[in-house]
Amino acid sequence: MYGELGEGFSFDMRGIGHLGTGDLEVRIASAADLEKAGPLIRRAFEAA
Repeated sequence: MYGELGEGFSFDMRGIGHLGTGDLEVRIASAADLEKAGPLIRRAFEAA
């Protein structure tokens, strides 16, 4: 569904009780992570 996002970077949150919206958690710890998450952030913004 989300492609190859990488271990420790993204987490499938479907079916898990958590604060926030959506079913994907992305942990951004560096500029490289932010760049990698950019397309996902844009997609979420456009779908809202």
